[in-house]
Amino acid sequence: RKWLIIALISYVEGVTIESLKQRISMKNISELQLGKAGEYLVCADLILNGYIAFPSEQGLSYDVVADVDGRLIRIQVKTTACYRATPQRKGYLPTYLFHSRRCGKGGMRAYDNTDLDIMAFVCLQDKVIGYFPIKEVKMTMIFRVKKYCEMYKAKNTQGKYLEDFSIQKALTLLA
Repeated sequence: RKWLIIALISYVEGVTIESLKQRISMKNISELQLGKAGEYLVCADLILNGYIAFPSEQGLSYDVVADVDGRLIRIQVKTTACYRATPQRKGYLPTYLFHSRRCGKGGMRAYDNTDLDIMAFVCLQDKVIGYFPIKEVKMTMIFRVKKYCEMYKAKNTQGKYLEDFSIQKALTLLA
């Protein structure tokens, strides 16, 4: 509820995302709140892209259900609060890091390709979402932070940007 209220306030009052970041520290958000915020952000993104989407019940292997042309698509959402410094040979690079195939308490179980259809990766700090068919998801997924693309070019490194993986692209790969 907290994130829904914040989103409504920012829309009605025209408050910028930067000022919201200053008001609420990501460090004070519990893991449950972090996950719920990611799920609601995915639902909003799907709805804004023309799909019917809603959160699922607790205890399922997926968090969101989307109706795509009469077919129900099961989506698991993985959320991170912000990017982190990933060690490289010389220094560090900012990346989004997700332990994607783990599920259950303490990550004791791994998702199977039949448990869900799509996995959505969310970074709350930057409000970025990337979608992948489950068959394309590895145990750990690492993505570059688009706003630092010049840093990656300077270090001559390549990688995937989360923003480049839209729901439409994931649905095409799923078919």
